Amino acid sequence: MEDYFGKEVEIINGKKWDWGKFKSTEGFPVSNNLLDWVIGQDKALKECYLCLEEWVHKLKCLQKEKWFEKWKDPNKEKPKATKMVPPGPYLLLLGEPGTGKSLIGRALAEYLTELYKKHKIQLQDVVCWPNKVIPSEPKISCHPAGEGKRIVLKEKLKHAKKVFLQKLGIKLLTYFLIIVAMIFIGAGFYYLWQEKIKWDINALGPFGPVQDVYQGNFGKYMLDAFISIGATTFLPAGMLLIFLVLVVVLGRFGMFGGTKGIGGARALEDVPKLIVDNSSKVAPFVDATGHRSAQLFGSIAWDPLQTGGLGTPEHQRVTAGDVHRAHLGILYIDEIKNLSPEEAITLLTVLEDGQLPITMRSKWHDVGTAAMAVATEPVPCMCFLVGAGNFDSISQIHPALMDRFYGYGKVVRMNDDMPNTVENRRKYVQFIAQEVKRFHLIPFSREACEEIIDEGRRRSGKKDALTTRFRPLISIIKTAATLAMLEGAKMVQRRHVKEAIEKHCKTIQRQILEHQMQERGKFLEIKPYGAKIGQIYGLGVVMDPYSGEMTGNVLIVKGFLEKRNKKSKDLKGYFKVTGIAKKGKEKFISDSIAKVRSVILHKYGIDIAQEYFTHIDFAQAYGVDGPSAGVTMAILLCSLIEGKPIRQDVAVTGEINIGLDDSIQITAVGGVHEKIKAAEMWGFKKVVIPAKNYQYSIDPKDYKIEVVPAETLEDYLRECLVEAKPIPVIARKKWRKRVS
Repeated sequence: MEDYFGKEVEIINGKKWDWGKFKSTEGFPVSNNLLDWVIGQDKALKECYLCLEEWVHKLKCLQKEKWFEKWKDPNKEKPKATKMVPPGPYLLLLGEPGTGKSLIGRALAEYLTELYKKHKIQLQDVVCWPNKVIPSEPKISCHPAGEGKRIVLKEKLKHAKKVFLQKLGIKLLTYFLIIVAMIFIGAGFYYLWQEKIKWDINALGPFGPVQDVYQGNFGKYMLDAFISIGATTFLPAGMLLIFLVLVVVLGRFGMFGGTKGIGGARALEDVPKLIVDNSSKVAPFVDATGHRSAQLFGSIAWDPLQTGGLGTPEHQRVTAGDVHRAHLGILYIDEIKNLSPEEAITLLTVLEDGQLPITMRSKWHDVGTAAMAVATEPVPCMCFLVGAGNFDSISQIHPALMDRFYGYGKVVRMNDDMPNTVENRRKYVQFIAQEVKRFHLIPFSREACEEIIDEGRRRSGKKDALTTRFRPLISIIKTAATLAMLEGAKMVQRRHVKEAIEKHCKTIQRQILEHQMQERGKFLEIKPYGAKIGQIYGLGVVMDPYSGEMTGNVLIVKGFLEKRNKKSKDLKGYFKVTGIAKKGKEKFISDSIAKVRSVILHKYGIDIAQEYFTHIDFAQAYGVDGPSAGVTMAILLCSLIEGKPIRQDVAVTGEINIGLDDSIQITAVGGVHEKIKAAEMWGFKKVVIPAKNYQYSIDPKDYKIEVVPAETLEDYLRECLVEAKPIPVIARKKWRKRVS
């Protein structure tokens, strides 16, 4: 198609790009700004920009009032948040998986950094200080980004200098005592040697010659000499050495040398701790998805030696939570509905007050021990909350939290698709180029880009739209590029993309469907040929609860119709449907059953629940639900009533409606593309779908199977029933003979 991308030459990020002549994505000017990576969510981005402008205005007002100045001194009383900090704004993004909710969160953080630079708003570091009066209540101070590190480093150097001087003094004292002890010991041995010389020469002592006095007993003489000499030499030396041992042992407990606590655990007793560091001066983005209370709101580290005063100081055990680290930045929580009630209430405090003390939050928080009874002063946590979830999240989010989103923020719907225009097809090329750059892939040819765009159209479920659920397409892009690289190709071609789609990037439901066809095909009664009375093939879809992707499925539907004998008053007619979702779990099938009964009454003037014994069975199926089963059951009953066989090579889908005048309308259903692909895989020759689906949902060129549009039940019957001589249902015995 010549004008598929247009013929204009466009300036993209300062570089010319010729849409009419480009051959591949090679050289496409990919932006470094994450906001430019968000595709198809223009309305959501506008709402995000509005919220961010409101957020910046709020911070400018606080900065004008010098609110942050009051947090600089840890020893001063902190301002009351509820009086000065207004709540909001917040964002709740609701949409299907893969529509770019987390990408928007990260992109907003980048945009916020630019706004802060523009309006000269400073990010904050948070420092935790020891409390000399009440150690279990550490002090908090806030400082402009980058100052926190300098303050902590300054305090560490001061402490290190003090410790160094203490250690130096202790070492000098130790060496001095060792030298003195050695002198005493040396003197003792010198005097003992002198006594030995006296013995050898039998020197004259106070009581005569020493050998005569001790009667030649040298040992006794030396023992007496040792006792008299040791009292003034060895004994003082020993006492000095014992004192040195005591100094070393007590030093291990911080009594000497400045390393207090077990192994110096309390060495940093007087040094503050940096708990929030924004020295990079980039607006923080904290993804708190799936985090529990301790990670979200901070906690106190456990130290079993704390109660004895030998463990880590209280303020050094403080750990900031996600809400504190996201101060003045983006706090992103996907699947926000999964927050527990306690977590949701604590988050409300954060949103309302903009500050939250850090205390013990863990599975141990109920244990009664003083080691855990630590709670800081309120810690600033003014974060721009971006919550995300699927559409079912609305009813599952805590009501009070949802009220805050509505009251102080915005709830934004993410688009599932965007119009299939030249401009948006160009955005698809941009998306492909982005992923090529991100994953270091080889470029995609123009034709490969067109194939991915066609897949995006098919996945949107609309002829004139493109899906904005890009995550599944990323898998196709990566796989196609890998296939091309394995071939040694320099560029990804259309065939690589088709192979990735048809053989490798399949949902688990599609893999199960193929497994059924390959491994269980002989057990399934799907035979798409011939014609039968009482059997028809319907089409349904199975949805992946995690990715939201759909896969088509073929349903075997069989019917039985027997006229009730009016003479038997005790035997009443019935209309049963089996193989469907059980009562209480169904969503649409019960309505379809009721409508089918009314349609047959309207068309033939008979009540299949009163005048007949009617049984429809979705064979080899369980839990069938959905509105598209209606037309399948209606055609089956028409076949039984008129006695006309149904073509078995035709599969159908559509929602039946109560007839007005002489026509019974069949309206559009979902998952048509997936249903047609399932029929194609099973070998059917024709699929009949609602006319509106044919007009707006699909392109017949995408399929090898014949796709026929139909507006009314009569249109369906013309395509499905074999025109033969009618076989009256009421003459059951004759019909049985004929078919036998």
